[in-house]
Parts: sequence; C-alpha cells; structure tokens
Amino acid sequence: MKMNQSATTEKRPSDFGFSPSAEASVNVAALQRALDGGGRIIIDVPGVYDLNATILLDSDTHLLCAPGVVFRKVTPYCNVLINRGALTKQYNRNITIEGLEISVNGYEAFPTLVYGLRAQLGFFYVKNLTLRNFTCIDGKENQYLIYIVTWSNLRIENVRLAGDKDGIKLNNGHNALIENLDLTTYDDGTSLCGTDYPSTLLEVGDVYNVTYRNVIDRQYKNIFGRTCLIYTGSWAEYADGNEYGAGDFCVHRGRLYQSNNDAGFLAIGKQPPTHDAGIITGDDKIAWRYIQPCDFYQTNVYNVTFENCTFEKSGNIIANFIVPEWYYRTIYGVHRNFYPGTEPNSTTWNISVNNCKIAGVNPQVLVNLMGNMRDVSINGCTFTNPRGTLLNIDRDSANRELILSIHNCSFPAASASPLSEADLPNHEKCPILRQDIDDAGKLIVVHNDSRVVCSASGNSSGAKPLVNALSSGSELKWTSCDLVMT
Repeated sequence: MKMNQSATTEKRPSDFGFSPSAEASVNVAALQRALDGGGRIIIDVPGVYDLNATILLDSDTHLLCAPGVVFRKVTPYCNVLINRGALTKQYNRNITIEGLEISVNGYEAFPTLVYGLRAQLGFFYVKNLTLRNFTCIDGKENQYLIYIVTWSNLRIENVRLAGDKDGIKLNNGHNALIENLDLTTYDDGTSLCGTDYPSTLLEVGDVYNVTYRNVIDRQYKNIFGRTCLIYTGSWAEYADGNEYGAGDFCVHRGRLYQSNNDAGFLAIGKQPPTHDAGIITGDDKIAWRYIQPCDFYQTNVYNVTFENCTFEKSGNIIANFIVPEWYYRTIYGVHRNFYPGTEPNSTTWNISVNNCKIAGVNPQVLVNLMGNMRDVSINGCTFTNPRGTLLNIDRDSANRELILSIHNCSFPAASASPLSEADLPNHEKCPILRQDIDDAGKLIVVHNDSRVVCSASGNSSGAKPLVNALSSGSELKWTSCDLVMT
C-alpha cells in the first residue's frame, strides 16, 4: 500500500516564522503554511504563541507540541483550530493534536466560519481523530472547550479542562475512548447529544460506543451541574396547523429543519419549508433552518461506559435531560428536544457505570432520568457521599420501564443532615433541579408513574436502612436484593 506523502512529511513552523516573539497575524500565517497539506508538524520551542485567527487542519496531520507550548488568543474570535472539511462538510481523516495548551485569555466570539461550531477546538466531519495531552483551563462562558460533530473513531486522552462553559461536547458520532480526563467546568463536563439547541446545532444523529475511563470531575464553585449530559430528541413530519416553537424540528420531503426563532416564539404552521440551505422565514413567521437530509424521526444514545471515574461535582452526574413542556412554555422557551407527542420515541440504553466513586459533599444523583432509558448497570461503585442518590426518574420523564442492576457496590453508613436554604448548591432557581436536590440522599427515586425492575447482589451498606421514594403510582420491583431499605 502506498503511503500518503503528507503523512511522512516533517515540518517545523519556526521555519515559516512561527515564534513566541512574533505578532499574532505573523504567527497565524506561518502556522497555517506549515500545516497546509498535513504531515508531521513539530513545535519544539516552548513559549506562548499569540494568535488572532482560526487555523485550519487538513487530513493526515500530526501536530506535535513540546511541553510549554501555548497558543494564546489575543483578540475576540471563535475557533483556535478546526478541520478544513468543516467548512464544506467533507471528511478529514487521521488528525492528531498532541501536547498543546490553549489560553483563551478572556477572548471569545460566536462562530463565523461554521454555524454553531462554538468551541475553542472544533471538528465537524472528521474520522480518526486523536487529542492527547491537551490543556485549556481558562474557558469563558460562551464557547465550549472541545466540540466535535459528525465523527467516528475518536480518542481523547490525558486532557485537562476548566472554565465557565462545557468541557467536551460530542454530537452525532460513534466509537470514542476518552480517558485520563481532568474536568473543572461550570456545567456539562462532557455531553453526548443526538440533537441540540438552535444556536449550536450542526447536524443530528445517534451517539454510541463511548467509553469514559479514569475521569475526575471536580466541583466548580458552588454550581449544581452535570458530569455527562445525555441529550436525545424526536420530531414528526411537518403539518399545517401544528404549533411550532423556538428550537422545534420537523421533517418535510426528506429534509430536516429546525425553528430558528427567538426564545418564547410559538406559531401555527401554515407554510412548509422546502429549501435546502440556510434560513427562510415563511408567512407564518417561522424561521426554518435547513439541517440535513433526513429519513428518521429520532436520535438515540447507547453503549456508554464509565470506568474508574471519580465524581466530585454536585449535581446530576449522568443526566438524560429533556425540556418538559410546562417548563418550555412558562420559563425557558428556547428549545424542546421532543416535539409534543413524540416523547417516547427517542431512547438511551446500555449505560454501564463500573468501579466509580461518588465522592461529592453536596447533593449528587448518579443517574438522573428525564428522557427515555431502557437499562442501567452499576457495578463495583463506592458511594461516600451521604447526599448521593443512585437513580432519580423525574416526574416529566417519558420512561415507562427501566431495568436496573446494582452489584458489588458500597453505600454510606449514615445519611446527611438536611441542607439549609443558604447552603444549597447554586441551581439557578430551576425548579427541576431543586426537586433533585430535595430528593438527594435516597437510593432510588421514581416520580413519573413508571416501573423500575431492579436486581442487587454483593453490595454493602451501613446499619442505617437506605431509603427509596415513589410517587404518582410508580412501581419499584426487586428480583433480587441484599440491601436493607425502607
């Protein structure tokens, strides 16, 4: 087999003028020339390199940075690095970034090159991507640190991320290994999203075969956040007379569209979208944005494994999230990921949590279910937080039955005293999250008139019985159990 010549080409950006002492525009031009066409690009001089514009990466690129190499933004712009194929929806392959640190340096902007790709490090249409020994610890509130959409065969290892927005966001892709990850982020340390909000959606699709290994998620300030957001969605064919709101999806003639209207918008559909690019507003005032060709009606997330992780952040650790209809209409109004009537269609399944530690101080929920999930397996985990809950099925969940297994886990010996109002973690006055906080400390909570079938063996707990909570006709059935509960 003939090897691509660019894959064996070795280049040093310093030969093109890339230098810690150069102006940002000089560095951008020099680094881009070095990276054009791919190859092995080596930055072997430690230092802070100023940049003021996005750098594009081609296929068969290995960017290797020596310890101490920092790319620093010095003006407001969005992406520090993206793949060139993101501009045209053409796959790039075999990209490795190794040893790099990005300093946001207080500079953010919304994307101008690729709609929705609002990340410091962004990829769209990529296969065989490796991010190794990467650091970004000064993220701000508007840009994700890493955002990857429409991908396959992803490896992320030895990565440290911190800041005021999400860490790693993965949409529409499969086959990922994420290991040795250190997170201190405001909300979603990581997320697996089959659909998304209008301002950040590129494409929709299933997310599956993802393994998280040796991940630590640290507490960020006093936020009640999420370690891993699971976000699916479903929609229906467009129909005149249907009500459509901000962020809603519809399919018409094999094309998927999303309403790009402002938060709180609601209107009756009177004109079906038919375009195949951009955003067009009809006489009914619905601004439909064309997304992609589409012959399916839901996205799913499945085959996700967490191994040897430590969860310290207060909040919903694995959060299968939805925007309930009442919340969308009265408080939020930005996006509902399930079009009304399609809520049961989208599904999450085969979620495994193995040898993990639930070690926070304030309330934590290991699995918080608002969407639709079939099964969860929890094995060899240690719960040291007396304010921790293993499973909480929200009152707005579409779930009808969940198969839950709990094996070889240990639970705290005593419950925690109630938190005072002043001591509550910051949940931004969200009533949904406040209920999760109030229920924290129980083993299993089911609020949505559904059924949980559970098996347990090899577990240990203290003398104090573990507490479950059921409401609204919910059912908890144990096929086997070695835990003392009330």
